[in-house]
Amino acid sequence: MDSKIYLNAFERSPDGIIICDLDAKIILTNKAASHIFGYEVGELEGKSIQDLIPPHLRDKHKFHFRSFVSHPSARSMSNNMKLVGYRKDASNVSISIALNIIQNDSGEELILAVIREITEFVRKNEELEKVSDQLKEALQLSRLGHWEFDIANDKILWSHEVYEIFELEQGTFSSTMDGFEMLVHEEDREFVKQSYQNSITSQIPYNIVHRYITPKGSLKFLRERGRHIYDSEGLVVKTVGTVQDVTEVQKQRLLLNDYILKLESKNKELEDYTHIATHDLQEPVNNIRGIISLMIEELDNNSPTREEIIYFIDLIKKASERLSTLIKGLMETARLGQIDPISEVDCNELLVEVIEGFQFQINNSSAKINYPPLPTLKGYRFELSLLFQNLISNGLKYSKKGVVPVIKIDCHNQGADWLFTVEDNGIGIDPVHKDKLFKMFRRLHAQDDIEGTGIGLVQCKKIVEQHNGAIWFESEPGKGTVFYFTLRKNNN
Repeated sequence: MDSKIYLNAFERSPDGIIICDLDAKIILTNKAASHIFGYEVGELEGKSIQDLIPPHLRDKHKFHFRSFVSHPSARSMSNNMKLVGYRKDASNVSISIALNIIQNDSGEELILAVIREITEFVRKNEELEKVSDQLKEALQLSRLGHWEFDIANDKILWSHEVYEIFELEQGTFSSTMDGFEMLVHEEDREFVKQSYQNSITSQIPYNIVHRYITPKGSLKFLRERGRHIYDSEGLVVKTVGTVQDVTEVQKQRLLLNDYILKLESKNKELEDYTHIATHDLQEPVNNIRGIISLMIEELDNNSPTREEIIYFIDLIKKASERLSTLIKGLMETARLGQIDPISEVDCNELLVEVIEGFQFQINNSSAKINYPPLPTLKGYRFELSLLFQNLISNGLKYSKKGVVPVIKIDCHNQGADWLFTVEDNGIGIDPVHKDKLFKMFRRLHAQDDIEGTGIGLVQCKKIVEQHNGAIWFESEPGKGTVFYFTLRKNNN
């Protein structure tokens, strides 16, 4: 091959190239090497390699140079961030070096050094280490650790923080699912196992709190969260998650007095009722007053026609009907939990009755309501019926124009609770309204758009809380809504 090609490659190499003899005298350099060390092209020839080493490292470098000359062997380039070069202006530069022995035409051995500047790499790595240290500190302060579960190999990997949370030494945990379950409080094991399986089967987030007895006999409450990773066929191959020590939080919750919680709830209801009395109920009253004033003006000015009188009477009727509806909804909400005693409620029978009440709307819209066999639980039958009624009504009421409403109801076992989902394919809810959705008479749509009072979801929230549960939703405008709610299996 033409020697000009080799020379061209030597000069154009993005990495610096220095050739020196066994006495460390520089014989030849390329343009990149001169640039790395801040010299003009050709200025390095004749200098010693020692001139490119920081003064405080030169004695150490002499030892390493002699060792390499005595036992020469090729050394690959690496990102060893401890290697530092010394520039002409006395500044340091981070470098990576590859070494090899070559021979000239006379058979004399020379040292070939290929040098790469890694200043930017070192900077980014230092930033990464800083962020990593901050993250570790944050994990320690929040008592949070992370884990991975490789399902195929039944292998659990714990971070250092998880071992600290469990107060175990690394190597003392078998790192399998069975091994982990044996660490869980024996009364919570079935709940943890079932919750994890349900999260996979139902494709819902894994999020539980379980108890744990430390090797020293202390009781801890640990929150486990997990996200499943799927392969191309939709099968779960791995779960990644976090564990957090929430013992202090749980203790504080257990110390809260039920009376205080109920008192706060009653105070909130009083605030809502005050708002309603001063705003929502006043609206139809003011409408009636305004219409009557208009009628009086018409009577003073001239004799109104029969059609005008009927028109005004119709407006008064509509305003009074709205007032009546608001008052009725308010009274129903206040009476929730005070009508019937707690009893065994078969949710299948309950849902059949509820759906029968929507037959007219279902037939008109060709709506479909699907649900699997549902459980029996202890609760308030009337309230649970109203809960499903309100959520199904929303799914039918807020459907898309020209789209057949489809409502899917499902249920998942979560230990002491049942987790229900009611999903529709309707117009959806903008998440910005999440704080408004469960408040009395706070409607998201104009009265002329969709019929309703804005009290249905308030009743749902109160009913769920009476059954020691919680309710929330996930939605996007135009993509339907999923309501989640939990109900305690055995309410007293």
